[in-house]
Amino acid sequence: MRIRGDLLVNGETRKPYLVGAPSEPDEHLAHRLAAYLLFWNEAPILDASPKTPALAGYEFLPDLLALDAAGEAKLWVECGTITLHKLTKVTRRLPRGRIVVMKETEREAARLRRDLEAQFDRPERVEILGWPDGAFRAWCAAVGEKTEIFGEADGRAINAVVNEVPLVVEFRAF
Repeated sequence: MRIRGDLLVNGETRKPYLVGAPSEPDEHLAHRLAAYLLFWNEAPILDASPKTPALAGYEFLPDLLALDAAGEAKLWVECGTITLHKLTKVTRRLPRGRIVVMKETEREAARLRRDLEAQFDRPERVEILGWPDGAFRAWCAAVGEKTEIFGEADGRAINAVVNEVPLVVEFRAF
């Protein structure tokens, strides 16, 4: 799947183009678009690669990345499934950056928080945001290959019209 976006969020227009990897589910691409909106004010990068200077030497890539004025990673976002191994590596390599994991349901977000508390050396370093019940499915149903979005986003909520479908999503932090 490909998503060609025409977005007007927080009074600013952007036209991102997302292309999924061959084995990447359509839902994951839609999830990445939601993260892009949610962290709109951070001027996120959807297509960070090993060639991105801030990621030099990293063995992993984020689903979404934002850089500070010096070009250093200030926000690392993962959507959906992530291993504790990857989170361990990222928290060590990014000691001052914000690390956020977005989960498709509140139940999955709560489960990840429990796992982090039980097995992770620095669980407080990872923010976990869970989609409210049914909101992720509604989002995925509204997103298509051509996606127009008008609305507002502030890092914790999205209030938008997505391809003529009104959606208000307030993410719960875990």
